[in-house]
Amino acid sequence: MNNKAYDLASYSFLHGEQILIDTNIWLYLFPAPRNPQQRFVHQYSSAFSRLVKAQAEPVLDPMVLSEYLNRYCRIEWEGHFKTQYQKFKQFRQSRDFPAITSSAQSFAAKILSFCQIHSIPADELDLNLALADFASGQTDFNDALLIDICKKRNLKLMTNDADFQHGGIEVLTTNPNLLKACP
Repeated sequence: MNNKAYDLASYSFLHGEQILIDTNIWLYLFPAPRNPQQRFVHQYSSAFSRLVKAQAEPVLDPMVLSEYLNRYCRIEWEGHFKTQYQKFKQFRQSRDFPAITSSAQSFAAKILSFCQIHSIPADELDLNLALADFASGQTDFNDALLIDICKKRNLKLMTNDADFQHGGIEVLTTNPNLLKACP
């Protein structure tokens, strides 16, 4: 089943509405200094500001925070340290890594301060369906879990990831390809 996508440029958030926010949005809102993707920052920053003003409720999944922290550190490694440390693990074990994690940790604390953590225990998620979707090449495993969480808690997903075309959920985005694919 296709997702239904709403354009964040014209979306009106409702008081108490719960929105699960995807990793890519957090990377726009709290970017790594070397993050080359600034194209969507203003659009998602404006949407997040409207979400907060309307007293909608941003929701966080711990795996999203994990993806955020990992991607933040990898962006910094790729943009500044890859020539010095050929492997990410070398960078992670270096003296340079704590300065990066300090910033990432500070941003993660801000993310946590905005959000409520969803309350679905892992044993209630449809891991078999997520594995089947992954094995078919239809969906990334973590994305399949986010879709399942949205369905079980009736959450909308704010994302810029064009992969979220299927799953039967409501998606909030400014991604023109996603908007076109999920009318």
